[in-house]
Amino acid sequence: MMKKQKFEVRRTPEGTAFEIAFVVLAVLVWVYIVLAYNKAPETIPTHFGPTGAPDAFGNKSRMFFPCILMSIVGVCMMAGAYFPHTINLPGVKMTNVRQAALGVRMMRILGVMMLVLAAAIAHDMLHGHVMFVLIVVAIMVLVCPVFIYFIYKNQWL
Repeated sequence: MMKKQKFEVRRTPEGTAFEIAFVVLAVLVWVYIVLAYNKAPETIPTHFGPTGAPDAFGNKSRMFFPCILMSIVGVCMMAGAYFPHTINLPGVKMTNVRQAALGVRMMRILGVMMLVLAAAIAHDMLHGHVMFVLIVVAIMVLVCPVFIYFIYKNQWL
């Protein structure tokens, strides 16, 4: 089995900007989540069916679990950006610095999007629909193949 090539990721202005944006957004998102929790009725929708209508309900404290989970995943993705050799992409091996830089950028974008997803989950649970969660997930699903395409295209540089 071939060992993955390791790339050293150094601090850059772009990386610092992503990290500052992540911390600021995390604070704003969690202020929003706490405010949403305080405004929420005691029973909120906790699951939505294929039509987008709520089909399960629970205590408003259940809002915190998915939001905490998405925040932790976001932190892990931001940290994982410093280890591009751990990024597992379908059908693509990172063999050069340009590919690693694209992989790092993808991880940082998805890390920030995880915080946006946490806010969307809180919002949609509070308002009883899934519109914002679906929009955020659709954006995240589009980001991945676009970056994978460019990482693949830069394979021979």
